Amino acid sequence: MSSLTGVQVSTVKDRWKWSANSAGLFLVKTVKRMLKEEVVQDNSFVIDWCKWVPAKVNIHTWRMEMDRVPTAEALKKRNVGIGDSICPMCNSEEETVEHVFSACFIASNVWNGISSWVKIPNIYAFSLKVLHTFYKDLNLSEKKKDAMQGILMIVCGSLWRARNNAKFSNSPIRIDSILSEIKALGFLWFSNRSKHKGLEWREWTSFVNM
Repeated sequence: MSSLTGVQVSTVKDRWKWSANSAGLFLVKTVKRMLKEEVVQDNSFVIDWCKWVPAKVNIHTWRMEMDRVPTAEALKKRNVGIGDSICPMCNSEEETVEHVFSACFIASNVWNGISSWVKIPNIYAFSLKVLHTFYKDLNLSEKKKDAMQGILMIVCGSLWRARNNAKFSNSPIRIDSILSEIKALGFLWFSNRSKHKGLEWREWTSFVNM
């Protein structure tokens, strides 16, 4: 009875009304809008493809974000027997994707070195999403932001390469070597593949006139 309170019965013929539209008309664009609003949001995000680094570097970043990089934790989730799951770079904590690329002692020192090189505040990333998007909020020129996007991806690739060398070849971890590799690869690709060609090595290493 409470549901019928205020209902007025008339002699008008019944008709269907599309409640998602103020006019009561069915429109395909209204359905599209409803579908977009109902999309379930999760922790994933769509990475911005960096045009001046090779495709494999972009793909590695994409796989990182989806936790598809074969870290010890990821392999254990897939029931792959790996034995020791300690990070081979710092030998102190379990190897997860967040640990390898942000929380590890080696990774932290590399990020501090990058911060000093490109003259930005120290990089503290508590998630991979923050790690790969924080450059957008920096007060930098378009050229520097373009460079920073690729540098972040190159750092992750170099960290993973250092991890593999330590794990499978027992190669010692040298932070200065990792930083040198990042600068060299970044200069090679940025000066030849980006729209900002003609950059000199001294400008790149000092990160001025960018």
